[in-house]
Amino acid sequence: MTPWWHSPNASDGIFGFWSEADLQAVDEGRSDSLALGLLLALAEIHGVPKTVSHLSQVRVLTSDEIAMPDRQPIAIPDWLGELPHLTQVDARGYSPTSLPVELPVRWGLDADSVLRFARGIDAASLEAVDISEDTSAAALHHLLAFAEGGELALSSLEVGQVVWGDRPDHEQQLSHWEHVPWLEANIDRLLAALPGLRKLSFFGCPLRRVPEPVRAMSGLTDLTLGGLWPESWPDWIFDLRSLRSLDLSFNRMTDLPTALSQARSLTSLNIQGNDFTRIPDVVWDLSSLIELIVRRCPLEEISSQILRLDNLARLVFAYDDQQHHDSIPDTLVVPPPEVARQGLEAIKSYWLQEKQAGVDYLAEAKLLIIGEAGAGKTSLTKKILDPTYRLDAAEDSTEGIDVRAWQFPSAIRVRDHDGERLLQRDFRVNVWDFGGQEIYHATHQFFLTKRSVYVLVCDERKEDTDFQYWLDVVNLLSGGSPLIIVQNRKQGRAQALNVASLRQAYGNLCGTVSLNLADNDGLEEAVGRIRKEVESLPHIGTSLPKTWRDVRVALEADERDYISDEEFFRICRANGFTRDDDIRQLGGFLHDLGICLFFQDDPLLRKTVILKPEWGTSAVYRVLDDDRVIDNLGVFGPGDLPRIWHERTFAGMHAELVQLMVKFALCFPVEHRYVAPQLLSPEQPEHDWDDTGNLVLRYEYDVMPKGIVRRLIVALHDLIDGSLVWRTGVVLTHESGRAEIIEEYHRRRLRIRLMGDDPRVLLAMINRELGLIHRSFPEIRFAKLRPCHCDVCRASAEPAMFTIGELEDFAHTGDRIQCRVSRALLDPVPMLAELSTDPVRRTAALTVGRPAPPPVRETPEVFVSYKWGGEAEAIVDDVQARLTELDVTVVRDKTEMSYRDSIRDFMRRIGAGKAVVVVLDKAYLESENCMFELTTIAARPEFADRVFPIVMADAEIFQPLSRLKYVAYWERRKAELEEAMRGVGQENLHGIREALDLYENIRNTIAGILDVLGDMNTLTPDMHRGKDFDHLHRALRTRLDVD
Repeated sequence: MTPWWHSPNASDGIFGFWSEADLQAVDEGRSDSLALGLLLALAEIHGVPKTVSHLSQVRVLTSDEIAMPDRQPIAIPDWLGELPHLTQVDARGYSPTSLPVELPVRWGLDADSVLRFARGIDAASLEAVDISEDTSAAALHHLLAFAEGGELALSSLEVGQVVWGDRPDHEQQLSHWEHVPWLEANIDRLLAALPGLRKLSFFGCPLRRVPEPVRAMSGLTDLTLGGLWPESWPDWIFDLRSLRSLDLSFNRMTDLPTALSQARSLTSLNIQGNDFTRIPDVVWDLSSLIELIVRRCPLEEISSQILRLDNLARLVFAYDDQQHHDSIPDTLVVPPPEVARQGLEAIKSYWLQEKQAGVDYLAEAKLLIIGEAGAGKTSLTKKILDPTYRLDAAEDSTEGIDVRAWQFPSAIRVRDHDGERLLQRDFRVNVWDFGGQEIYHATHQFFLTKRSVYVLVCDERKEDTDFQYWLDVVNLLSGGSPLIIVQNRKQGRAQALNVASLRQAYGNLCGTVSLNLADNDGLEEAVGRIRKEVESLPHIGTSLPKTWRDVRVALEADERDYISDEEFFRICRANGFTRDDDIRQLGGFLHDLGICLFFQDDPLLRKTVILKPEWGTSAVYRVLDDDRVIDNLGVFGPGDLPRIWHERTFAGMHAELVQLMVKFALCFPVEHRYVAPQLLSPEQPEHDWDDTGNLVLRYEYDVMPKGIVRRLIVALHDLIDGSLVWRTGVVLTHESGRAEIIEEYHRRRLRIRLMGDDPRVLLAMINRELGLIHRSFPEIRFAKLRPCHCDVCRASAEPAMFTIGELEDFAHTGDRIQCRVSRALLDPVPMLAELSTDPVRRTAALTVGRPAPPPVRETPEVFVSYKWGGEAEAIVDDVQARLTELDVTVVRDKTEMSYRDSIRDFMRRIGAGKAVVVVLDKAYLESENCMFELTTIAARPEFADRVFPIVMADAEIFQPLSRLKYVAYWERRKAELEEAMRGVGQENLHGIREALDLYENIRNTIAGILDVLGDMNTLTPDMHRGKDFDHLHRALRTRLDVD
C-alpha cells in the first residue's frame, strides 16, 4: 500500500535531507521522534489536519542542525499544540522568528533565541541550548547570567557545530569566532553552573582544552570533544561513570590514551577523521562497545582483535547506514576491501575462518592490458607468457576480453605475529587482454578494477584516438592503481609523449617503456617493470583463511566454464567450509577480484558460478558482433540465440547469458525481443515536443564515462515512449511527465529536458538511476546545471547555466544571482523549486521564513559586435554616443570585460542579446572570435529581428561569389588546423578539437548567415552618419520598446 505521505507531487526519491525510514518508523509506531523540518514540510504538502492525524503519536521533534547548518529564519507554528503527546521541540536547526511559548513542551534553542524570547519563555522549559561562532555577545552574557542565577536546568549544551565535512582548522576557528576571549574566560563558569548536563558537545571551537568543570558532571552520558586538539587528554574523562557515548573525532590523533580502557561502560565511540592506520589496541578493551565510528581514518588494517568485542553491532565507515564501494578507506589492506565492504559480520567471519582453518597469503594479481584496436595488446600478452612466441600478422584482434594465466616464482613480503618476512610463492597474474574496438568500451568498464596493474599499449600511429580515453577511464576507475605505458615500435619508431605532462595529469602513471615486439627489443625491460609493479601491489602478502586458497586451487583446476551454485557450495564444503554465509562471502570475494562471476543478488544468475569470465564476456560480445543483429539495429529475439550461441558450451544457458547482457547494460527486453542500445540507429528520430515551460537540466563531466545514456535506457526501458530511442538518447514518459535525454559524449555532457503538467516525479526516477550509475565510478566528477530563466535566456538556444551548488549558496544567503548573459538579477529559489520533486527537499527549507528579495528594475541592453581597431571601432564609438539618449545600456567588450574574464562567456552573452548591432567588415568575417559571436547570434531564434547590421565597403557580402570567398577562407583554416593536428600527440590536443569544431561550424553556416544579412535593407557607415544614426535609433527603440 502506498504510504500516506506519497502523492503525485511527492515520490519516493524526495527525501534528500531527512530519512524516509524515520518517518516510516513513526508511522508504524516503532518511534515517537521526528525531525522538525520534515514535519513542517509534510504539513505544507498535505495540510496540517492530515499531517497531525497521521503523526499524533510524535513526542519529540528533533533538531535539523545537520540538514540546516545556516539556521534559517522560521516561524514555529501554533498548531504544534495539536500534537497531543508532544513534549519536546528542538528548534536549534533554525533561528525562530516567533515561538508559541505557551506550549507545554521543553525547547531546544540557540543562545540568541533564548535572549530573543527571554520575556516569554520559562527557564524550566529549556532543554537544550547551542552556542555557535556567531552567537552575539549579549546572548552569551544573558545565558551566563541565566545559568548562574540557578534558573536553568539544561540537559544539553552544544558549543560549536557538529559537521560532516573537512576536519576543523584552528586558524579558521579563531578568525570565525567573534567572542574567543569571552569563551576562554567564561566557559568554565557556565559549565560549573550547569552540573546536571547529560549531553555536552564541543566541536570546532577554539578552546584546545577540556574544561575542568566537566569532571564534576556525574550524570553526563554523551560527550563530544571533536576538533578540539588539546595538548593532552585528562584521564578523568574516562572515569565519568555515566558516560555511554564519546566522540573524539577530528583531533589529529595517531593513537588513543591508554586511560580510555577505564571507560568500560562506553557503548559508542567516534574516532573519525583522525590519523589512525590501525584501530588503536585500547579500543579492544571496551567490552560494552556497540558502535564504533571510523569514518575518514586512513586505516590499513582492522585486526583480528575485533573478535574480542562481542557486543559490537555497528562498524561505521560511511555517513549513512550503507557501506558503499567508496566508503571503505583506499588504504585498507587487511581484511581485503572486498570483504570489509560487506560489513562488520563479514569482517568477523573472515577472522574466525582464519583462526579455525589456518592462514595462507595472497600471491595473485590482475594485469589489464588496454589500448586501441591493433596497437599490439594481444601480441604483448603472448610475449609476456612466452618471449619466443612468433608474431602472426594475420592474427585476429581480440573480440571482447581474453583472460590468460601468467605464473612465476616469487618472494612475497608477509606480516604475521613474528613481524615481516619473505615467503617463497608461485605468483599468479591473471592477464586480461581487452579488445580495443569502440563498441566494447562501455562494457569493459565493468572489469576495470582497483588493486590491479594497467598497461596501456600504443604504437607510432598519430591517429590513436583512444589514447586519451584510456588514460581518463583508468584514472576514473582504477583507484590509483599503477599504470605503465608501453610504446610498441611497429615501424622502428615510437610516438613522442610528453611524459612530464602526463605524470602531472595522471598521478598513477609509474613509467613508460618502449619495445619492438617483432624482435623483442625492450621486451625484457617491459616484463621486468610489469613484474615489479604487480609484486608491489599493496594486497600482495595479505593473510587469508587457508580454506579460501584451497577453494581457489580447486576452481583453477576445474576445466568447466561454469558450475551451478550447488556445485560451488559442495566444492567449498569439501575444502573445509562449514557455514553457508562464509561460502557466500568467499563467492563475493572471488567475484570482486574478477576470478569468477557470481551475481548473488540476481534471481537467475545467482544459480550459476561462471568460472571463466571470458566465457561469459565472449558470449555477450558475440551478440554485438553478429551481422544480423547489427543490420537489425540491435534488435534480436529468442530465435536468434541458437544461431549466435550454437556451440555445446552454451547449450541450456541462453536465458542466463541474456540476463548477463542485461546486467552489463548491453540489452533490454521489449515484447518478447531484446534491444542492444549501442547498436541502435545513431539518428535521432523526429518527434513532437512542446518547448513551452520545459524543465531543463544538464550534467557536465570532467571525464565522461562511455555509455551513461545506454545504461539509463536499460534501467528505465519500461518508460520509453514507443520507439523514441536511439544510440545516444531516449524519450521517456511517466504519468503526466515526458523527458528527453541526450548524451553528447564529445562535449562531456548529458542534456535532459522535461515537459508536462508536473514532470518532477519522472525527474526523480531519472536522478535516482543516474545516481546509481555515478556511484559505480568512484572518482567521477561532474556538475549539475540548470538554465537561467531570465527573458533573454528563455528565448536562447544557449542560455546561461547555473550549477545547483551556486543556486543553493545564493538561496541560503537570500541574495539574487546574476545572469552571465543578460546581467539580470534573479531569485534562485524558484529555479531550485522547479527541480524539487517535493517541498521536503532543500528548497522548501530554504524558503521557510525567508524574505523575498527586493524587485530589481532591468535596463534594456544593446550589444555591439565588431572587430577591434580601424574604422569599425570609430563607428562603434559614434553609435554609443548616439544611443545615450535612449534609456538603454550599450554593452561592448572594452567597457564590460575585466582582466581574466572569460571571452567566450562574454561572446555568448552577446549572442543571446535581444538587440545586437553588428559592424561587418572583412576583418570581422575572417576573425575567429567575431565569427563565434555571429554564429552564436544566428543560432538563436529571431535572428533577423535581433541583428542590426552596419556593413563596411570591404565586407563584400551582397554578391554570391563574394560570399563564397569566405566559405573558401574558412575551409582553408579548417584544413590547415587538421594538418597541424596530425603532427601532435593526442594527449596534447586539449582545446584544439573545439577550435576545429568552430571552424567547421563557421564554414557550414557563413554563406547562409551572409545571405540573410545581405537581403536586409542595410545602410553604409556614411549613410548612418549622415542621418546621425536616426534609422538605427528608431529601429532599436521599437525593438526594445523604450522611449
